[in-house]
Amino acid sequence: MKARLLAVLASLSLGGPSGCGYHLVGTGAGNLPSHLAKLYVAPLVNQTGRAELDQRLSEELSQEWLRRGRFQLVGSAEEADAVLSGTLVAVNVTPVQFDAQGRATQYQLLVVADMKLVDRTGEKPKELWHEPRLSRTVTYEVDASAVDYFDRELEAIERLSREFARAVVVSVLEGF
Repeated sequence: MKARLLAVLASLSLGGPSGCGYHLVGTGAGNLPSHLAKLYVAPLVNQTGRAELDQRLSEELSQEWLRRGRFQLVGSAEEADAVLSGTLVAVNVTPVQFDAQGRATQYQLLVVADMKLVDRTGEKPKELWHEPRLSRTVTYEVDASAVDYFDRELEAIERLSREFARAVVVSVLEGF
């Protein structure tokens, strides 16, 4: 009896992981309906005083969806089964480290956006995913006397844009 119970428990523990739904992050379909094939990534609305960051984030979102291959990207909402849209609500650059003279040597760049994905295939649009305070932060070092001061910030914006896009796509695909 004890041997049979152990055999049953062993077979359950060996067979369990194969059907548990594990998959690589960012490759699942999450809670997305399978009929969604065409996606329009709308340009982000910029409610901050920071020019061009919305364009960089929008571009990186499109690139990340292309890399994932889950959707065919289309050029307008009218052609799409689903529309990803968002509003850039905050951008903050804050000095976080200083040298002996009190000059900033490290900054933190924070972006906050209200993002959503809408299914357009039904009679009325249906919100599938919404993250009202999606945020990403990166830090970057600068030399206040160097000529590449602004280049460092641009590099940080590039890195933050990639991380932001990955976060959106993974959140949509994985449903969390």
